[in-house]
Amino acid sequence: MTITMKKAMLLLTLLGIGVVNAVAQAQPAAAYPTRPVRFVIGFPAGGPTDAAGRIMAQSLSQSLGQTVLIDNRPGADGAIGGELAAKATPDGHTLLLGSSGNMAGAPAMRKNLPFDPIADFTPITFVGWNSQLLVVNAGTPAKTLAELVSYARANPGKLVVAAANPSTVFALAQVKSTAKVDMLSVPYKGDAAAVPDMITGRANILIGGTNLVLPHVKEGRLRAIAAITRTRTRPAPDVPTMVEQGFPNFSIYGWFALFAPSKTPLAVIERLDREVTAVLKRPETQDQFGKIGFEVGNMPRQEVPAFVKDQLSSWAAAAREAGIERQ
Repeated sequence: MTITMKKAMLLLTLLGIGVVNAVAQAQPAAAYPTRPVRFVIGFPAGGPTDAAGRIMAQSLSQSLGQTVLIDNRPGADGAIGGELAAKATPDGHTLLLGSSGNMAGAPAMRKNLPFDPIADFTPITFVGWNSQLLVVNAGTPAKTLAELVSYARANPGKLVVAAANPSTVFALAQVKSTAKVDMLSVPYKGDAAAVPDMITGRANILIGGTNLVLPHVKEGRLRAIAAITRTRTRPAPDVPTMVEQGFPNFSIYGWFALFAPSKTPLAVIERLDREVTAVLKRPETQDQFGKIGFEVGNMPRQEVPAFVKDQLSSWAAAAREAGIERQ
């Protein structure tokens, strides 16, 4: 065999290897998904993250050709769900619908978080902004944030805060620190678990998902004091924001993003990003989000890691300023 022939055969072999590698890299996206896809949610059914997941799941099931299942794993400020997703096989079939609660709030409150929000996950899509309302029991004599602060000052330790989610813990801690008021915090396992005690008056204050608390506000069982949003929320346009009511440095806002365990193939990440983004752009999805106060996000996937890092810093700073100690 001549040297020229050997070179030609070597070239063909290398080209063949390149084709095989290219096909292998394309296969994960082409074959994916091969079974139902699971959205792990670190909070109970009925809350904001759960609502966002269920809105997306039906349309995404159709576009992926496999059922998208909602797997609620509440507990430890969303850390239980986060750990489960972080340790899942990185093949795109188990994903985390993460939120500010477990991707920024929990790290600021817990010393031994069982996952790293940055190292253990690859962002897929920034889903959007959450909507929450600060509500009080109908018997609590306050209709504005200023009146609530005045009542709390006149009655130190009397008001009971239903600490049902990281947003409540952080937001009310900011209020307590800024306004110099004393309120008693009682832990609850999610917004839905806290609402009955709010209605009966065993608890006085809750920051809960607009989708969950607004029906009770409309029926007079709860009273909305402030919107925990950057601007007034569509379902409750008459409720002013925290900033509008004299808290210009308020910084605790809810958000959602979809994450995959780290080392998930890039082809799978890109396929999911395309499909989820397409679902979020649909008018019916945006209308469903808007009706419960959610705002669809428009952040490119490549910018999400920096955003999460910034949120980790912001929530940690808020914890220090409010005197929240990591447990």
